[in-house]
Parts: sequence; C-alpha cells; structure tokens
Amino acid sequence: MDDLPQSRKPGVLMNGRILRGSILLSLTLIGFTMSSARAQPTFKKPPRYEPTAEEKGEIEARLAVLTQAIAELPQAEGAQRDAFADVAIYQKAAEWTLRLNEFFAKKDVAATLKVIDRGLERAHQAANGQQPWTKAPGPAIRGYFSKVDGSVQPYAVIVPPDLEGEANATAAPKRRLRLDVVLHGRGESLTEVNFIQGHDGKAAPADTEAAAGGTLVLHVFGRTNNAYRWAGETDVFEAIAAVKRNHSIDDRRIVLRGFSMGGAGAWHLGLHHPSLWSSVEAGAGFSETKNYAKLKAIPEYQTEALRIYDAVDYAANAFNVPMVGYGGENDPQRQASINIEEALKALGYTFKTEGLLTRGEGIDFLRVVGAKMGHQVDPVSAKILKEFHDDHAKQGANLNPQRIRFVTSTLKYNQAAWLSIEQLEEHYRQASVEAELQGNVAVVTKIENVAVLGVERHAAETIRLGDQEFPLEGAVRGLLPYVYFQRDGDEWNLLDYDASRRLQENAERGKRRNLQGPIDDAFSGPFLCVRGTGKPWNPHVQKWADDRLDQFANDWRRWMRGEVRIKNDTEVTPEDIEAYHLVLFGDPGSNSLLARVLNDLPLRWSQTEVDLAGQFRADSHAPVLITLSPLNPHRYVVVNSGHTFGAKEFAGTNALLYPHLGDYAVIQVDGESGVTKTSGYFDETWKLKTKAPAK
Repeated sequence: MDDLPQSRKPGVLMNGRILRGSILLSLTLIGFTMSSARAQPTFKKPPRYEPTAEEKGEIEARLAVLTQAIAELPQAEGAQRDAFADVAIYQKAAEWTLRLNEFFAKKDVAATLKVIDRGLERAHQAANGQQPWTKAPGPAIRGYFSKVDGSVQPYAVIVPPDLEGEANATAAPKRRLRLDVVLHGRGESLTEVNFIQGHDGKAAPADTEAAAGGTLVLHVFGRTNNAYRWAGETDVFEAIAAVKRNHSIDDRRIVLRGFSMGGAGAWHLGLHHPSLWSSVEAGAGFSETKNYAKLKAIPEYQTEALRIYDAVDYAANAFNVPMVGYGGENDPQRQASINIEEALKALGYTFKTEGLLTRGEGIDFLRVVGAKMGHQVDPVSAKILKEFHDDHAKQGANLNPQRIRFVTSTLKYNQAAWLSIEQLEEHYRQASVEAELQGNVAVVTKIENVAVLGVERHAAETIRLGDQEFPLEGAVRGLLPYVYFQRDGDEWNLLDYDASRRLQENAERGKRRNLQGPIDDAFSGPFLCVRGTGKPWNPHVQKWADDRLDQFANDWRRWMRGEVRIKNDTEVTPEDIEAYHLVLFGDPGSNSLLARVLNDLPLRWSQTEVDLAGQFRADSHAPVLITLSPLNPHRYVVVNSGHTFGAKEFAGTNALLYPHLGDYAVIQVDGESGVTKTSGYFDETWKLKTKAPAK
C-alpha cells in the first residue's frame, strides 16, 4: 500500500493533464492453489524486488522526460482524446509502478524503462501530428479516460489485417467486425506495466488466427483483480465503448470469453447482461459465493447482497444467450459450470452427456470438460470452444427474439432484448418476466416482483398483460423507445408521455437503474469525495471519517488503479453537483454540504443522537448510507463511506468483493471501533422499511 504523503508523490497524469487472446495467455495471470472443489483459493504473495538507487534514478529521470513530452502535447478533446490516452497510459504505467513500488523481479526495471521509451516514441509521433498505432493492423495498446475517476486506463486490441479503413468508425465501413472481448485471470503481480508488456506488439496464436478471420480481439485490463465488479465492470464497458469509437463493430457479433477470474467475470457479465453477446464462454472461475469463499455465518443484509453478483441466481438468463462453460477434469473450479447446470435442471431443463460434453435440451448451453486437465484448456476443448463461438457469430445475436426468460434481483441488471424492468416491488427478491411474440402480439406469460415494465415499442403492435391488451407502436407520442406499464394491484396501467419521460430521466425519487444502491454502487460511476472543513459536532467522529476517507483513497489507488477525486466542502461547485455522485465525509457541523442535505436524508442526526434503525449516541457512533441526492435526482449522495470492503477482501478471493453493508449502517467509532451496530436496505422509495405488525 502506498503510504507516501501527498506532497511527496510524483506528479501523475489525471484527466488528460499533468498533475484470451488465448486462454493460455490468461493462465499466466493466475497465482493460486486449490485444495478441494469447495475450497477458497489461497493466493501466493509475489516476490518483491527492491530496485537499486541507480535503477530508480534512471526510471525517475526518463519518466520526467516522458511527463514533460506529454505536457507539451495539445490538450486533446473529442475524438482525439482517445489518441491522447494512448500516449498517457505509458506514463501512468511507469508512474504507478514507481510510486507503489510494484517491482516483483529485476526484469521489471527493464520492463518499466521499455514502457517509458514506448511512450516517448508515441509522444514524439503525436507531437508531429502522427498516430500510426491507431491505423496499424495487429496488436496494440490503447487507452481511454474513465468517467469513474478521470484516470487513464489501458486495454489491448488485435486488429485484423488488410482492413483498408473498413474498421475506422468514422469511415463508411464495407463491413462491421466481430468483436471478441477477453477477460484475463487473476495475477498477483498484474500491473499496467506487465499488462502492456504482455500485449504491446504481441499476439497469442489464437488471437492472430481470430484477427486473420476478420475478428477484432479486445483484452480488458479491468483495473487489475476484481472479477470485473464495480469499477472493474465499468471498465469492461468503457473499453468496449472506446473500441467502438475507433472501429466499426457489429453489435450482433460480440463474443465474451474469460478464464479463471475471467471465467467468473464471464459468468457474471454473460448472465447479468444476456442480450449483449452472440455467445459467452466461461472457463473455470466461480459462480456463487458462500461455498467458494467458505463463508459461514454472515448477517442477513450480506446474504441479500450476494443476490447482486452470484451468477447461479441468474442461471435462468442462459435461455437468452448461447453459453459454454469449461472446466478441466481435475480442476476444482469446474464446479462453477456444474453449479449453473444444476440451477438450470432445477428450472426444468434436461441435459444429455456424451463423453466429456454435456448439452442442454431446449436451451443453448454446453458444458465442456477438459480430459485429465487441471487449471488449463487442452487443444481438443479449445477447438470445441472456438467452433461454438464461430457458429453463433455467423448467425449473430437475435436482437428481437421470439421468447424471453429473464430474472434479476436488482435494477442494476434490468434488461433482456426488448423487455426491461424499470421498478421492482422489492430489491433482492428475485423478479422474473417471461414473454413471447405471437404474431404481432407480445404476450407476457409470467411476471413477478415487477412494479414497472418497459417494452420496446417496435417489438410488436400490441402487448398482452394478463387479460389486458395495450398498443405499443404509437402508444406514446415522441421518440421514446420504450412503452412503460405500471402495476396497480392486479391491473396494469400504460404510463402517458409525461410519466414515461420522468421515468426515463430518473426524475422520480424512487430506486431506478444505476440509482438503486447499495453503497458500493456509487463507485461504479463518476464520484467526488467531499471532506468537511468546518467545526465538527463530535471531533472523535470527524477523525474517524477523515481516516475512513484516507483509507478509501489508498485502497482505491492500490486496487482500482486511480486517484479518488477529493474536494473540501467549501470548494464544491454546481458543476460538481451535476456531474458526480457526492460522497460526504464528516458530520453536519464539519461538512456544509452534509448540513445542506441533512433534512432530506432518511435519518435524524443531531449533536447528541443518530436515529437510523435505532437510536445511538452521536459522540460514539456514525451513520453511513446511500440515497438519491437531494441536490440532483440523477446522482447519489453517500455519507461517510467508500467501498464497504477493503484491502483484506481485495487481497483475498474476488468472491469477497460483495457489499459488506446495505444501503445504510451505523458504525461504532470508539471502544470497539468499526463495529457495525445495524445495517439494512431502504425500501423502493429510499425510506426505512417499516416492520410488518406482529401476528
């Protein structure tokens, strides 16, 4: 962890200013052993190398030259911002390795110097108005600036040869490219430097073969090791968006592939976003938390939180996307695909096994076992996996399928093809929708725990909800892509244009997609931490809050590869309130923004008492919570919390990166400091849930 005071840290480039190919490749990023099929992995700490004073001096001197060269480049905006990021990522990579002392072997010194030289080469080319790496076929490192924290993040692409401008998104393409999105495995020594070294100018044989066939391959960095959760998930979609800004991609032919930690990511992203992929391959990994992470007794609010990410709870969504699960015959992580198969059997699907292949009947699900394999893929299985994707990519994803079966427990994941769930009756209880197109009628055959349903207006002419039938095309004026229906008891009402607009614009005050909590969700989007500078009501609480902010900033730097935006409460502008989730640290005495919104928060807080699901002394307890911002209905406000997990969970298995608190909690800040006294979830209108009367 980086313990340097801010004033001693070198300048870092932020916000654009100075301040499988193959599965085998991803296997190089794995450093753990497994003792049983249900054992939590034990990760080996990588060795450390301490550079000599001369080696550090050389890195610092050459890094200063690169930093200056980038500072002299014109500040890039618009389409040129990505090309600027393509240079800046080399500076960030070397800077981060130096400041976090991420040298694991002597060769990392040479690798860091090579990264600096590559960045200087690009900086000089950019200074002369040239960006040859943006047009060249083959492997290349690219970058983008993340909306989450303004940091520059890398990704790698392998571009097909001989496109003659076809892949340029700004040109009129003759054809759109298939895109393979590859998620890497866990790497205890994974940094920007060795990610760049592993991909810059290099392509694995499988990537080369895919590119020769007209496929663009994207290797996602994912902010290192988080199983593509939270900002790691955002990184996947920001990298895809960056590729689409630079190349012409066929949305019907996007393949998702991953192995080990990447397999866990593929189970997650494939089943939570089933309509985005032409096919999904999840190799090994994990698909549930309790058994994999060997969790014993955990609080109910944490058990509810597992329903956000546990892929096995979303197994029904495999109906909507072709999926193949892989596991070596001797690999305990083959359990991940077995879990999904068992969940599908519980839903009524049957399977047929022939040798090492198991196929679903009535569902496009394949499970492949690598003969005598451990945590790797054999050539025979690799061929089967490739053929699976090639066959489905030829067909392309069906963007208007005849039938949909979709489940979710949170509005964060709310869409399948032409259906969306816009409001739930209750979060973290499974919601389900089943529908089919019968001629020009969309018939909803099952719907549970759904308060507002959205249907694409062009999916059919009418929709049937129970005994009610409504028009779709022309149902509301304007260009709204969806028609919305709200449940009222056993009846459904079609929302008019104004109500639909409010729903789309998140103007109403209930939970909405990407505004549904829990606390950790705020750090998947753009956020600003605000430090209180006034006189605190309780100095002890203020110190706890300040320490909590500092720890979050350190954890974010080390594990999420960026700098937390931090401002004093007196410096926050209306533009900040518009652009960011506000994360307010302190109490209403010290933090003027917290005082400003206090009366609109779902708690009572005075100098003597905190009233939040109980009464607590304010001099020894502090509230943490997330809710809609009273200052901007499009953003969250968070009180006194970064991620609800920390370094221990990041360093352990990625399965531990689930919310450790709900929408709110009260934390004891003296004596047994850090003890959670209460925690839970607000209702769908961001209010404390009322207890049902005793019977």
